[in-house]
Amino acid sequence: MEIARSIQLTTSACLYISIELVSQCWSPIFLAMYMQPPRSKPQSQWIYDVFINFRGADTRGNFVSHLYAALTNAGINTFLDDENLEKGKVLGPELMRAIEGSQIAIVVFSENYVRSGWCLDELVLIMQCHAYNGQVVMPVFNGTTPSKIRQYTFEKPVLYIDELDQRINTALHDASNLAGWDMSNYR
Repeated sequence: MEIARSIQLTTSACLYISIELVSQCWSPIFLAMYMQPPRSKPQSQWIYDVFINFRGADTRGNFVSHLYAALTNAGINTFLDDENLEKGKVLGPELMRAIEGSQIAIVVFSENYVRSGWCLDELVLIMQCHAYNGQVVMPVFNGTTPSKIRQYTFEKPVLYIDELDQRINTALHDASNLAGWDMSNYR
């Protein structure tokens, strides 16, 4: 009974997010404000409507699978790594191409998100695309809070922080300061 309720709530929250995404992102006001800034790509250059950035071990089998299903069922062309990556291709360049080719990035922060090098590398590129290409970033906090993400500081076990570490810290801070969804409000 508890599992069924959890799935129902997760599915409802994903459906709510996908409906809100469709209504916000494809409304005339949104299109006028966000999809045609001077530095954004021409619409024909977008490969995907949405790229989902997430920690697979935390969210792939539950929240992200429901979110992906809700978005694709709503007709939104959504990139999900295990659905869209060609077998035998090198992951890094394909993921970077998908991020750069997406109008919107949904960043699903979870308990162990910050422990994933892949997630953090993707987040740095997502925030660069947000700053320089007008990509829209929509954070979802699933099992964590914006304040926990903001408090996290990426550091190697050495006495200095290099440029990449600083970009990761900046990306985490900037992304967690964007308006998004806190999934604890939907339980």
